[in-house]
Amino acid sequence: MAYKMHNPPSGLLCLHSLQRAKQRTNRLVATKTSQKGLKKGWTRATFIIRIAYLKKLKALAYWERKKVKEVVDEALGLYLRGKKINPRRDI
Repeated sequence: MAYKMHNPPSGLLCLHSLQRAKQRTNRLVATKTSQKGLKKGWTRATFIIRIAYLKKLKALAYWERKKVKEVVDEALGLYLRGKKINPRRDI
């Protein structure tokens, strides 16, 4: 029997409610619109990058079955690891 998305069986409704509750507990209380709907420790930012780099990032994400966000996070983490960086006052 096929169910419509807006009318799931009661067991699935309970499972759906549990999943939504779990998602809400991992979410950050947004103080900025760039943080809306994101997990703690994340924000949105816009960067201008070379087209060749973007193509490589997307290809790497595809072949490693990752999101572009995960590939960029890993690359930046490796780049920044072990660097001594003095904090800026305005951040």
